[in-house]
Amino acid sequence: MKNVLIISDLSYLEPIKDSSIVVGGRNPYASTFATTTVGPGSAFAVAGALAIGDDTYTSTEANTTVKDLGSLEYSKAYATGTAYGKIGDEIASSTVRSYSGSYFGR
Repeated sequence: MKNVLIISDLSYLEPIKDSSIVVGGRNPYASTFATTTVGPGSAFAVAGALAIGDDTYTSTEANTTVKDLGSLEYSKAYATGTAYGKIGDEIASSTVRSYSGSYFGR
C-alpha cells in the first residue's frame, strides 16, 4: 500500500508581497565536464556546465556518429562545455572539450 498525503486546507497561507534576492558568497564559480567513449556500433558523449555569479553564461554541446562503411565501421563522439560567472570585477570561467573516434573492423 502506498502512503498518500492529501492537503485539503491551505487557507491559512498568505501571499508574499515583497521579495528580495538571496545572495550567497561573493565569489564567482564556473565548472565544466565532458566525456566521450566509442566502441563498435556505439558512441557516447555528455557535457555539463555550471556557473554562479551575478552575470552567468553556460553552453554545452554533444554529438555522436556511427557509420557503416562496409567492411569497416566508424564511430565518433564530441562533447564541449563552457561556463562563465562574474561578480563585480571577479571572473571565473571554464571550458572543456572531449573527442573520441575510431575505425572498427568487422
